[in-house]
Amino acid sequence: MIGGVLPPGFKEVLALVEERAGLAAPSCLAAALEGIQRAMARADQDDVEVYLRELSFDNALLDDLLTELTIGETYFFRTHEHFDHLRRVVLPELRERQGPDHLLRAWSAACSSGEEPYSIAALLMAEGWEDHMTVRATDVSRTALQRAQKARYTDWSLRGPSADRMRPHLKQEGRYYLLSQDVKRHVQLGYLNLALETWPSAESGLWQLDVVFCRNVLIYFNRATIEGVARRLHASLNDGGYLFTGPSDPPLGDYAPFEPVLTEWGVLYRRPLAGSNAGHFVPLQPLAPLRADGTPFTVGPPGAASAGRPGAGSFPVPGASPSPGLRPSLEGGVAPGTPGGGAPASSLGPSGGGSPSSSLGTSGGGAPASGLRPSGGGAPSSGLGAAGGGAPASGLGPPGGGAPSSGLGTSGGGAPSAGTPAGRAGEASTSGTRTRFTLSVEALEAVRAALARGDWREAARRAGAWSADPEGALAAVRALANLDPRAALFACAEAAVRHPLVAGLRYLEALLLLGQARLTDAEKSARQALYLEPGLAVGHLLLGHVLRRQDQAAAAARAYREAEGLCRKLSPEALVPLAEGERAGALADVARAEWRRLERTEV
Repeated sequence: MIGGVLPPGFKEVLALVEERAGLAAPSCLAAALEGIQRAMARADQDDVEVYLRELSFDNALLDDLLTELTIGETYFFRTHEHFDHLRRVVLPELRERQGPDHLLRAWSAACSSGEEPYSIAALLMAEGWEDHMTVRATDVSRTALQRAQKARYTDWSLRGPSADRMRPHLKQEGRYYLLSQDVKRHVQLGYLNLALETWPSAESGLWQLDVVFCRNVLIYFNRATIEGVARRLHASLNDGGYLFTGPSDPPLGDYAPFEPVLTEWGVLYRRPLAGSNAGHFVPLQPLAPLRADGTPFTVGPPGAASAGRPGAGSFPVPGASPSPGLRPSLEGGVAPGTPGGGAPASSLGPSGGGSPSSSLGTSGGGAPASGLRPSGGGAPSSGLGAAGGGAPASGLGPPGGGAPSSGLGTSGGGAPSAGTPAGRAGEASTSGTRTRFTLSVEALEAVRAALARGDWREAARRAGAWSADPEGALAAVRALANLDPRAALFACAEAAVRHPLVAGLRYLEALLLLGQARLTDAEKSARQALYLEPGLAVGHLLLGHVLRRQDQAAAAARAYREAEGLCRKLSPEALVPLAEGERAGALADVARAEWRRLERTEV
């Protein structure tokens, strides 16, 4: 419904535009009123009631009005970061995956006067795709499409920092620049109203696309239209195809199953590759933790380290000040029910004994380790939590006894916890001052059954990774990590589709990748988490670990120093967000020991 105060008849004009083109009510009604009046003047019409009737059947009038109500701001290679990413990342990946003879199909979904699709075509030609490319370009304004067809531009279209890339394809005639036919012939212009259910289709050519630019247009749509457009954009992409949106456009993760791709400049989207869920991950290769002096841990007596230490394994950080988007207030607890004994570590939980672990925390034997949290005695840790005794810790919460926990939730004593019957998948339950993530026995069995079938998608859904609440999704992924870390990685991607700007998911993804010795991917995820939340101390600490493993000593030392600095800004007893109950003072000491050790090594 259009609100606000407008002269009689003008409100109905905006309502018609919303119905026909899906445009949301403008935030500035005064500017919209002026735009309508200019369009009426061009139509030689001063009676708004007559103008409204003519709009309802005259597409040319509606197109002209849409030009007034939307901003046709564009120039060659606008937002050059998008084109750089297309050139450096997307095109090489497509060529490697599809082969040199693949016909690349690109679409500029709101091309305006043509600068965007012609920029795409010029870039593809420069990168050697000239004989294997087609670029579609559509717009809702026929007036704009006419300008694109003429391809006659002024200096205003060359004002961007990367516009010089276009000059070889332009011929100056007076104050105008005419585009060469070499570029024009690769671009097919056509009318399309994105708000209508007329696409995608093979007939229109908007089908199985490798690259789509739909930038700075979604901001004009109402929520229902955004949802429909997002769904159709996903359907128009080929498996592995990329979607570039504008920096002001709304996130699309809630509307279609895109895979968000975080970069140093923002977010783009990808349609996941078919069948990649099962084949993408490498076998688990946990890394052994190191002490602050660089020596590996040796087997110690059971319970020698942190048995009973308050908060040692808690996922929530009560009393801490979570950064925006993180708010780690849920506690995950999972226990696969593995028998206590010398099984290899299969997750990110730290180990105080001699088994390998990819955790981040202080570790058994009392010496600070290269990780974030303590663990119990000499048995392997198979979860994300801390163990207080000699048996494997299989939950996220801090078990207080020596037996393995066998349910989802925290166990407080020596008996196994079989899950909280009152709990439900993806739901937080409150117990005292702690908020815990629990699954019912039925949900836990459903998760395990899905994992046994190799159905990671169903396991992620049953665990709650698709929760609309980012805290619930994060806790569900952590819980799933104790059952199958590879499935948890998939669940991370599923959760990130709905919550692409939640740094905690990327941080957890980096932890899981580190547990698989996928150092390059772990570094990427850690940097993405820090892009979203630069003040995430554990993110800098994790990045330091990953860089050190890649023999990037100087960069690792910088990351450790940044982690220390962030922790020193807090009270020594303050709980650090996403640090599994670790105190700021202890983490600062760990980070300091790490960068000092690296400096000694360099000398």
